[in-house]
Amino acid sequence: MPDSKHDHWLKNVAQQVGLNLDIPPRPDVSVIRQAWPQVVKASRMPEDRFTQKLAGHFRIGVAALSTFDPQAVRLIPESVARRHGILAMSFTEGNVVIATSDPTSRASVRDIVEHSGRQPVFLLAGPSRLAETMERAYAPARQPRNALQTLVAKVAESDFQVVTNQGRGLFTSFELEDPAVVQLADIVLQQGLRYRATEIHVEPGKEAGRVRYRIDGVLQHVVDLPASAHTRLVARLKHLAFDRPGANPDDGFPVQITDPPARKSAFVISTPTPGGELVWIRLVDPQAVPTLESLNFGGLEASKIEQVLSRQEGLVLVTGPARSGTSSFVYAALHSLEHQAVISLEGRPELEVPGVTQIKYDPSKGLSFAQSLQQLLDRNPDVIHAGEIRDLDTARIVLRTAVTGRKVLATVHTSDAVSGVRRLLDMGLAGGRLAESMHAVVSLRLVRALCRKCARPFDPTKDARSREAKMGSLLNAAPVKKAVGCRACAGTGYLGQIPIPEVLVVTPGMKSALAAEPNDVELLRVAQAEGMRTFAEVGLERVANGETTFEEIERVLGIVPARQETTESVGPILVVDDDVQDLTLVSASLRNMGFEVVSAEGGPQGQAMIESGEHDFCMVVMDLYMPDVDGNALLRTIRQSLATQTLPVIVLTSSPDPRDELEVLEAGADDFLLKPIVVDRLEARVRAVLRRSGVHVSAQHEAADANSWRAATSH
Repeated sequence: MPDSKHDHWLKNVAQQVGLNLDIPPRPDVSVIRQAWPQVVKASRMPEDRFTQKLAGHFRIGVAALSTFDPQAVRLIPESVARRHGILAMSFTEGNVVIATSDPTSRASVRDIVEHSGRQPVFLLAGPSRLAETMERAYAPARQPRNALQTLVAKVAESDFQVVTNQGRGLFTSFELEDPAVVQLADIVLQQGLRYRATEIHVEPGKEAGRVRYRIDGVLQHVVDLPASAHTRLVARLKHLAFDRPGANPDDGFPVQITDPPARKSAFVISTPTPGGELVWIRLVDPQAVPTLESLNFGGLEASKIEQVLSRQEGLVLVTGPARSGTSSFVYAALHSLEHQAVISLEGRPELEVPGVTQIKYDPSKGLSFAQSLQQLLDRNPDVIHAGEIRDLDTARIVLRTAVTGRKVLATVHTSDAVSGVRRLLDMGLAGGRLAESMHAVVSLRLVRALCRKCARPFDPTKDARSREAKMGSLLNAAPVKKAVGCRACAGTGYLGQIPIPEVLVVTPGMKSALAAEPNDVELLRVAQAEGMRTFAEVGLERVANGETTFEEIERVLGIVPARQETTESVGPILVVDDDVQDLTLVSASLRNMGFEVVSAEGGPQGQAMIESGEHDFCMVVMDLYMPDVDGNALLRTIRQSLATQTLPVIVLTSSPDPRDELEVLEAGADDFLLKPIVVDRLEARVRAVLRRSGVHVSAQHEAADANSWRAATSH
């Protein structure tokens, strides 16, 4: 069989049977799919025999497409499989068996290893039969989302009406039991529980709302909602929370699934907005009280926390922003102290801690939080949880309680341990009194943990151009593992969260510093000298242990410093526009700045390039109004994928409507430019957006290229 060094093998086979086909050296799937049946027909043999003969030439087997392992299929994302025309059939610990029509494709090998973490073993299959089998293999993965979208459309088209009662838009009880509406609400709730969501957001929009789940601290888009479907779903959820027989908003309402078995309580908060009603649902298991061991602090900080909680008196201040793990830590700490007399005063107890007296603060009784806390001291507890310190009166009671031989846990919302101390000083507490009463500050952040099922070792050779490698170089540290993505982690590469703590212990040296009323810089210097490790130090240790990644630490902590790059090293810019003239102008401008540019003529091509992951883009410059896949859809694709969530995006449009600018910026665009494009303005915006993303491109190189471009275009 002829085997030219430069021609593709299928072109050589075609020539042998008398065909002269235009097949490039590296054809895509569509070219092979079109050429294959022509070559088979010209060979005058059945396709099965033709395939066997080719397989013999490549010394590989023929794929039995009637059987495939669904778990193997899930190793390769559908978009990757379709791009290369491949299907994973089975796998072992080190290999994955792949059906393909082109066993010489190096690009497919690279992506197979990237996504499966295994070396491929190829079997040959005809492209048409392979495509049919792929459709069956990936159908189950698409079904839930398609079913949900179908159900949303059905609800949107329902003909029941909204009635008015006392000025509020309501549905009649009959309409609230409409099967489609009931089923949509049930699926949204149950699917959230199945995907381990802690929050469900049902958000309104000018033209369409959306449902999003917060999974491992990150909001994930689930489905878009037409306005009518949004209104009816919100009405059903509010009915479940507030209006159904026996409903108690303080207790929530139950949500459960059988596979896998799970049950949680859903707490609903509804907020009117100009665009419609925003519903926020918190999914909580009141019986699932965390322990300090289950929170997985690890290392030096775990020992410090254990020592802090073992002390019988003093204030332990817990700090952190929303969703940083402060509530879980407080409940775990109270659980560890249950052998003592423990009282907790809370706005609304989320978890039921065994052995702890939990009291809900009720402002309707006419007492302030501080006064309610003062009354509890008459019960003479050993430990008291004082909830959140929001005013000077509460702060003073907390300190007086801590200095009388009791242990007190309280929280404030600040960014780090030193800021927690500063917040109490700013409330008006004297530094000397604080030094006398405070024992420690525990400040928390949560980062996503790498999925243990799919995370693979970081390869310095293959992954040299990745952002993870660049951040490791900046921090003078080596990445250990890389996020890949599998079914268990829903393709994110991460599963669960781990804490990153700062533990500031008030040592004699810190007490002396507090008495001198220091500024924040002085406080931080003393805290570090006395043994406190910062978020950055603890986070980098987690990376070194292979528990998370630099990218995740940067997402949560923002610790990676700005990096110097050249236009050659920073990575290519993707330009997407259906107008060929604008596409050429923008691409040429960026190339003359020195950037590598990848052009996509229209939204579908741009979306395919982004989803393929073939390029490590440093930026996307795209048109807003395009057929098939417009800029808004492309922006959603970018922001919904964790791999491109922080990718800078500049949107171009000829529309003068100011609402377009507001909407795309709200949707996550980094900048907005009106057409016709002014080259100087485009260049300035590109540099500014890169700087805001932490990348400083060599100004000298840019200036030289920009001047040569202006000179060339001025003639």
